[in-house]
Amino acid sequence: MIKHEKRFKQKVSFKGVGNSKIHPSDIDAVLEFDNKYLIIFEVKLKGVPVPFGQELLFKRIVDCWQKTNGDAFLVYCQHETETDEIVNMENTTVIGAYHKSKKFKRNENIKDFLVKLADKYRIKKLQDAL
Repeated sequence: MIKHEKRFKQKVSFKGVGNSKIHPSDIDAVLEFDNKYLIIFEVKLKGVPVPFGQELLFKRIVDCWQKTNGDAFLVYCQHETETDEIVNMENTTVIGAYHKSKKFKRNENIKDFLVKLADKYRIKKLQDAL
């Protein structure tokens, strides 16, 4: 699924865009279906919390989408992968989700979570992908 392996490994410096208190954030993964469903994934090493500012940004994006388009979800995932190994999403555990301004605790494999989400909200494209 990685189109440009060399570019994937390329680091991006945010020098000149912020300071010690304000700096850019990244989104680990995003799925969007039919301008109706948005799923944002944040993946962290087990035990590493999502920084306050990053979580606030993601929640604002999800809340805004919910007001204008349809359903949106922020999915918190964790992994236990060594730094010299690739983090495979299929091996991550969903430890939480944010939806409709509420945060929910979870403890399940990412695929199991997505199957339930796809079935509950009848997201056909996600169902077909799983």
